[in-house]
Amino acid sequence: MRVLPTLEGGLRIEVQTAADWLVLEQIAPDALVGGPDHLSEQLGVLMDDESQWADLVIPELREFFSGQLKHVAETVREAQRGASQGEEAPAGDVFIRREAGADWYGALNQARLALESRYRFGGLQGGADLEMFPEAKRSAFLRSQFYCALQGILLEHVLD
Repeated sequence: MRVLPTLEGGLRIEVQTAADWLVLEQIAPDALVGGPDHLSEQLGVLMDDESQWADLVIPELREFFSGQLKHVAETVREAQRGASQGEEAPAGDVFIRREAGADWYGALNQARLALESRYRFGGLQGGADLEMFPEAKRSAFLRSQFYCALQGILLEHVLD
């Protein structure tokens, strides 16, 4: 997989393998690891009862967060439909338009936060530590690292 800036101020993700597609498909499910309301409820813990967080803010956050995930999932599905069928895996491009950069950044952030909450990576940097973990945690860590890297590219080339 390669990620390249476009002349229009967005990004083009060149998908080359089936594993690349799987990583992109996993963004929304990873964000929902703790349940669809996990992040908005986590943020609500910081508020006092008088703030009416549960009644006023959580419904808006829930809608906002799910909209980001829906946009990313739809973009990936559309790209898959347009992918050329190769011998081993369909190759294709996923385009992140400049105006969609914030949705992608938010969805990736949701996924990273949910994975961290579930697996507690902490200060894990990879290497030998990574080999000690079960396959599911190792896979989640690698996806989280990819999401973080893609967020960095979004910050550098798409988001102002």
